[in-house]
Amino acid sequence: MARITALLLAGVLLLPATATAKTKKDLTYSFKAVWTTAIRMLRADRGYKITDKDRDSGYILFVFPGSGSVKECRASLEIVDTVDENRFKVVRLQLEIAHQPSYIELDLLDRLESKLREERGGPPPPKVQDKERPGPQPKDKDKDKDKDNQPRQEQTAVSLWPSLAPARPAT
Repeated sequence: MARITALLLAGVLLLPATATAKTKKDLTYSFKAVWTTAIRMLRADRGYKITDKDRDSGYILFVFPGSGSVKECRASLEIVDTVDENRFKVVRLQLEIAHQPSYIELDLLDRLESKLREERGGPPPPKVQDKERPGPQPKDKDKDKDKDNQPRQEQTAVSLWPSLAPARPAT
């Protein structure tokens, strides 16, 4: 009995995990370059059937050829202009392929990046986010330097509880 349980446990652990979340990758290429290269790679190079696409919304729906019991897997590639945690403008790719392990998604994103490098050269240097969008601002180490030469004003504490309020001097 223990031998059967051990074999079942080993079999479950050796099965590839299916993708439960989207695989993401950030690139510094332009949206236009990534979009056209992705369409060409999926349709012409890989021969996948594209079922729907919308450039304005930044998504491509296609059929990924599965293996085993699932012969056709639904897949979606989202291409989004965004800003990373360092405030650099990037194009974020989010790929999800149903019934496939995440390493398949990562491999396809790596192939897209390789195709971009072959056709467009190395990625351009990242661009800093424009000043119109809010984001973390650099801290000014001496932002109150103009106050250093002004005379200090006396501050009076105000309390909501009269018994805790400081005594005010009589005038």
